[in-house]
Amino acid sequence: MINFNLAKYKKSLETDYIGKNIIYLKKTDSTNNFASKLIKKRSDLKNSPLEGTVVLAETQGKGKGRLERVWISPEGGLWFTIILKTGLEEKNLPEVTLIAAYSIAAVLDTEYGIKAIIKWPNDIYYERLKLGGILTEVEKINSDIYLIIGIGINVNLDTEDLAPFGKKSVSIKTILGKDIEREYFLSKILLDFEKDYKYYSRTKDFKTLFKKIEKILNYD
Repeated sequence: MINFNLAKYKKSLETDYIGKNIIYLKKTDSTNNFASKLIKKRSDLKNSPLEGTVVLAETQGKGKGRLERVWISPEGGLWFTIILKTGLEEKNLPEVTLIAAYSIAAVLDTEYGIKAIIKWPNDIYYERLKLGGILTEVEKINSDIYLIIGIGINVNLDTEDLAPFGKKSVSIKTILGKDIEREYFLSKILLDFEKDYKYYSRTKDFKTLFKKIEKILNYD
C-alpha cells in the first residue's frame, strides 16, 4: 500500500487554515484520542498552530464510531481528525457533523460522480452500503469548547478489507473500480468543509446550509 504523500497533499490544499498543519501518523489507537491529548497539553489554541490541525493516520488500532463502536481502519482509507476551537454552543455541534458529512458527499459527487447520501446522524452511504462516518467529540477546558471531528472514509480498500463488516460496507475503490488519490480527495473535503464551517460560525445560519444538506439526508 502506498503511503499518504504529504508533499502532494500540501500542493493541492487550498484552504485558509484547516489542514495547513497536518500531523501524519503511521498508526495510532484513534486520531480523535490523539487530538484530545494534544488539546489537553496545549489548552490555549488561540493563535496556535493546533487550530485547524488535521491528525491523519494510515491505520487506527481502536478507531471510534458512535456508541463506542470500533471502526476498523486498515491501510488505504482516510482516517483523520480536525481540531477546531469554536464559539458555537454545544447544542449546535450536531450541525457541524452534518456540515462535515455534506462536504464529503459533495466532493464525492463533483469529483468522482458518486451519488452518496447522509444517513442521519453521521454516516455516508452509497446504495445502502456504508462508505464513511463521522464522530464529533468535545473537549471543554474552562469555558472554551474544542471540536474534535473524527472522519473515516473507505477509500482505496479492497473487498477483503471490508470483510469484517459483512456485506454492509463499500469503498470508493470498489465503486469506481480503481484507486483514487487520497491526497487530492482530502484537500477538497477540507476546502469544502472550511467554506461552510466559516459561514456557519460567522452567521449561525444553519437554515441556509440545511437547504442543500436535506436534499441528500436520509433518516431511515
